[in-house]
Amino acid sequence: MYNGKTVSVILPTYNEKDSIQKVIRDFEALRVVDEIIVVNNNAAPGTSEEEVASTSGGEVLEPVQGYGSAIQRGFREAAGDLRHRHLSVRCGPSEDVTAKSPEHL
Repeated sequence: MYNGKTVSVILPTYNEKDSIQKVIRDFEALRVVDEIIVVNNNAAPGTSEEEVASTSGGEVLEPVQGYGSAIQRGFREAAGDLRHRHLSVRCGPSEDVTAKSPEHL
């Protein structure tokens, strides 16, 4: 929660099996994120079972291929007052977010 508002982070995933777990952990470490939604958009095998399942990230499946479809699905599923679509699941929150404040989400 941030300034009395719940925070959701939306992470679309397709080819991010090797990085998704670290990104989720980085957002968990911020301690202001209430909900992490991983939108599985036909992700690589093992992404769900090996990488996402051991985190607090909730996963939804979006069968319509494409970044736009994944983002739209994430926004439909997100319950937070503040919703952040993370641009790249290959890297976590920026230095600004982790070093300063969640206002930079």
